[in-house]
Amino acid sequence: MTATLDVPEQNPDLVLKQSADDYWNHYQLTFALYSVSDRAIPSAFDGLKPGQRRLLYQMYDSRLLPGNKPQKSSKVCSAVTGNLHPHGGASMYGAAALMAAEFQRVKVIDGQGAFPRIQGDIPAADRYTEMRLSAPGAALTAELADHAVPMVPTFDGEWTEPTVLPAQWPVLLCNGAVGIAEGWATKVPAHNPREIMAACRALLKTPNMTDDRLVKLIPGPDWGCGATVVGETGLREYITTGRGQFTVRGTVSVEGKNVIVTELPPGVASNTVQERIRALVESGEMSGVADMSDLTDRRNGLRIVVTAKRGHSAEQIREQLLALTPLESTFAASLVALDEDRVPRWWSVRELIGAFLHLRDSVVLRRSEYRLDKVTDRRHLVSGLMQIHLDIDAAVAVIRSSDTVDEARTGLQERFAIDAVQADYVLALQLRRLTKLDVIELQAEAEKLDAEFAELTELVSNPDARRVVIDKELVETAKLFKGPEFDRRTVLDFDATPVSASADEDGARERKVNASWRLDDRGVFSDSHGELLTSGLGWAVWADGRVKFTTGGGLPYKIRDIPVAPDITGLVRSGVLPPGSHLALVTRRGKVLRIDPAAVNPQGAAGNGVAGVKLAADGDAVIAALPLTCENGESILSISEKAWKVTEVADIPVKGRGGAGVGFHPFVNGEDALLSVSSSANGFARGGKPVRAEKRAKASIKGSGSDVAPAG
Repeated sequence: MTATLDVPEQNPDLVLKQSADDYWNHYQLTFALYSVSDRAIPSAFDGLKPGQRRLLYQMYDSRLLPGNKPQKSSKVCSAVTGNLHPHGGASMYGAAALMAAEFQRVKVIDGQGAFPRIQGDIPAADRYTEMRLSAPGAALTAELADHAVPMVPTFDGEWTEPTVLPAQWPVLLCNGAVGIAEGWATKVPAHNPREIMAACRALLKTPNMTDDRLVKLIPGPDWGCGATVVGETGLREYITTGRGQFTVRGTVSVEGKNVIVTELPPGVASNTVQERIRALVESGEMSGVADMSDLTDRRNGLRIVVTAKRGHSAEQIREQLLALTPLESTFAASLVALDEDRVPRWWSVRELIGAFLHLRDSVVLRRSEYRLDKVTDRRHLVSGLMQIHLDIDAAVAVIRSSDTVDEARTGLQERFAIDAVQADYVLALQLRRLTKLDVIELQAEAEKLDAEFAELTELVSNPDARRVVIDKELVETAKLFKGPEFDRRTVLDFDATPVSASADEDGARERKVNASWRLDDRGVFSDSHGELLTSGLGWAVWADGRVKFTTGGGLPYKIRDIPVAPDITGLVRSGVLPPGSHLALVTRRGKVLRIDPAAVNPQGAAGNGVAGVKLAADGDAVIAALPLTCENGESILSISEKAWKVTEVADIPVKGRGGAGVGFHPFVNGEDALLSVSSSANGFARGGKPVRAEKRAKASIKGSGSDVAPAG
């Protein structure tokens, strides 16, 4: 007996006739739009990300206001994720803890319990902490009851939520923001709230105010963590364009043999700095450090003590800490926020303040319209009551003679010339309201309503009248920031010079991370390497012969740190090649491979490189990677134990990757390894004059194409 399987006919409605590529692209785009507009990028108007906005709205709805009893953080965050924001509770609590952190410029949440005090702190579990809105936080939600902002259904349609909060102060500029989404990244520094409120009032009065005036009002960032902005470079560009780079330094002082760190740059965690110092000590780069102690506590705040060894200067240790650790770093500001259509774009500081003022104008307009409707309805009812008071006895007689409510309503309308709404209101009143004393109250109320009606009508129709109201409210809101905790914390030292830039003997300026050639000490491409995503080609070379080229494709514009590769073990050098340049890989055994990057396919951030130069089997390794400008006169200086040699770049042929290279440094007297290799675009000189190949004659090796001279 043969078994048969009945296969039902396929329902054509269940078949999706779409290619896999189209299907993937559609849903990938959907996710990208979601991550940009509903997750990582804040709004330019209320300055909040969706998760933050929903958290504050839930706390407002739960009446967790200043002066009220706080609520368990776990209960608050669970309510948010259940009602408004369908994400993990851990991410929501992380956002809440950040808004309650001590290093936040303006604490939006009043947290009780072990919330972060310095950057890098981990808060206590949400079951141990409590929270409520702070006074500034309550100012972000105060006008929700006035229908001041649009409301939309939540994700499940069971509740409504505001599209923006009626913020009374610009959160984004005061507290800053950091977020990375699909193809977009935002990095907004915090500012002093007093300065921002003054700038808001000034721009409200003079929208076309000059950039010079704006820079005077907002001279620079002001983070809750303190720190110092070193130099004036990049600040004006940031204030006027919304994009700029400036150097930020932690507070590092010297007390005897101790170097004490009391403030960190924004975004730098204490444990990150300490791990970096330990790594430098273990590698020998900071051999003068005897000990490091973390004396941070809740009373005194951050305090990292680095002790210098005997015979070493604490000032020198301080300079090394600033040059080799994140205690001095570049802050690459990028003001990206969502516009009215929830589309991300770059904003300037002026435009962000303008967006906030636009929000305030819409809030005043919407709440005035809402109140105007209420006043109009009440005036209508009061007008009907006053008509009834003209002859109360007649009104009572009409009501008593009527058999039904409908008959009484009709009788009142005919007798007193009022409409059905007014008649229903009279029928619903208690008889004690129909007294002579109540007439006086009605007349006073009617006059008050008439005055309010005229005022609201003016606000709805006249933008200039709304600006007057906005200015008065800005003055009242600014009183929230009168406390000493809102004094400027970040020092703006325009006369200082970054420690990472120092003058050498020839007066040349050399950075700790050279803009084109040297390896960043954290294995990343930083903004100090140049604009990787707009000009040049990123490169990295490993000791095992691998090479990597990258255009930075797919990475957000102006991100501060771009990883060289997932694994930087054995990384020799990295940097950014100017257009038209070549790269030379030099091995310990005296061979060089000159590569044209145009012939090598670039990799993304996840790539660990491809085969560059083929090494010899006997302990060979790449010891140098030299970017070449390909200009006439450019030379390479190679030094072995007993000799040195200058080779003109023009004599080195261009080869494809993966080859063994060509020999360029013939060893003498049994040598087999190079000690160092360097390059110069203008050739090398002795006694102040260029040393040309035909004039070097201490020792010559035929067939080498250049001369070799004994070292020393």
